[in-house]
Amino acid sequence: MAAANHLQGLMEETTCSICLEYFVNPVSVRCGHVFCLSCISRCWEGLETDFKCPQCRETSQNKTLRPIRHLGNIVELLKHLHIPSAAPQGEDLCREHEEKLKLFCEDDQEPICVVCRESRDHKTHSVLPIPEAAQKYKKTLHNHVERLQKELENLQIWEDEQRRTVSDLEVNFENQAETIHSTFELLKQFLDKEEQQLISKLETEHKENMEKMQEKLSELEKQQSILRDMIAEIEGKCQQQDVQLLQDVQIILNRSNRVKAQKPMEDAVVWWTLQSIGQHAFLQEKLLELKATFPAELVSRYIKPGESTFPTEREWQYINTWATEITLDPDTANPWLIISEIGRSVRLGVRPQDLLDTPQRYNPVTSVLGRERLSSGKHYWEVEVGDKTGWDLGVCDESVSRKEVITLCPKNGYWVLWLRDGKYKALTSPSAFLFPRTPPRVVGLFLDYEAGRLSVYNVEDKSLLFTFFGTSFPRTLRPFFNPGLIDGGKNAGVMRILPVGRE
Repeated sequence: MAAANHLQGLMEETTCSICLEYFVNPVSVRCGHVFCLSCISRCWEGLETDFKCPQCRETSQNKTLRPIRHLGNIVELLKHLHIPSAAPQGEDLCREHEEKLKLFCEDDQEPICVVCRESRDHKTHSVLPIPEAAQKYKKTLHNHVERLQKELENLQIWEDEQRRTVSDLEVNFENQAETIHSTFELLKQFLDKEEQQLISKLETEHKENMEKMQEKLSELEKQQSILRDMIAEIEGKCQQQDVQLLQDVQIILNRSNRVKAQKPMEDAVVWWTLQSIGQHAFLQEKLLELKATFPAELVSRYIKPGESTFPTEREWQYINTWATEITLDPDTANPWLIISEIGRSVRLGVRPQDLLDTPQRYNPVTSVLGRERLSSGKHYWEVEVGDKTGWDLGVCDESVSRKEVITLCPKNGYWVLWLRDGKYKALTSPSAFLFPRTPPRVVGLFLDYEAGRLSVYNVEDKSLLFTFFGTSFPRTLRPFFNPGLIDGGKNAGVMRILPVGRE
């Protein structure tokens, strides 16, 4: 193997880099490279100055050629040994000149030989040795691979985002479907109960009416019997002889005059109509309450053209009937939160306050509770969030731990809506994305403790954002607030509880 390698090396040293054959009359140029006399003469044909070496491109002002006779003798010896030239075959040869492809023309983007390089077609072109060109284009290709890899990564990121959106849509669909189902189940239960009550009342009053009517019918039948008897007696008297007819005739006439038909006394009768059902005060109140907590998209299906959109002013009046004074409890506030003196506004400070870290204080979560404890009845309050880019609002179980970061959801004792990165969510399990018609600047919260419902409204356009249905609330709830992180100054605004009975 070593001998073969040495022989290959000897063949390469005795081969002209222009014709790729054994040297014929080998001569060296100024830089020391060796070529066949005829090959180098052909390359320099017509030149008066600037003689370039075809191999290293070094320029000489003089046409200096030095014969190397001992190399020519070595070539002759090799020829007598019948060793073939080291010239490569196949794709490494120029098709036109059958010379080895040693150069790369960047203008034509093709490998060329040294003869092509001196030809008219390539003489003015930018040319590089093939190893150098290969290294250059490897780097270029590598840069392209890096760029395409980044493009691929972007596509994968976008695909992940789309898949998350698809997943969120699925979750939102399931939550909305469950909300619709729960809504109509509650409506069915309510309507079934009201139906039974109304039917029962109708049956009772119908029975009373029928008893009264039967008494009147009996009285009328009795009067008719008396009249028939009187008529029969008079008709029988008329059939008697004159003398007999005149006997006691005055008595019969007096009795006849006393017999008169009497209309039964009229008693009050309840006439039930569909309108009377609508005027049933308790039913009307319940319908208002249910409608006020229905998802707007459901109610809008049943609004006739020209009617006002959900909810109506009357329904808002009903909700505001339960307005409750809510204030913030500073003893529960995270040290980073600044609470106003009257306890109606909260914002995130630039540094934490030096406060006693009690069990009831939120830390590390930047939250605060309302003072009021809600364990029964209905309550409504409004919170101004303005242009804030992040916030949490809702209610929570008073007994929740305030010393750890937990997932806000009903299972963990929180019934909360939040805003993050322009996206609104109801923090159910799993959470549900919300798509308000306009970004809420004032948020209204309506708690019906016994019904297990918390409804959240966009007060400005009077639309329902979300209702937590079918909840069995713990013994005591507290209003829950979180003004969110500052978000580079974009979320530095104040969260403010609005006063009850405001215009």
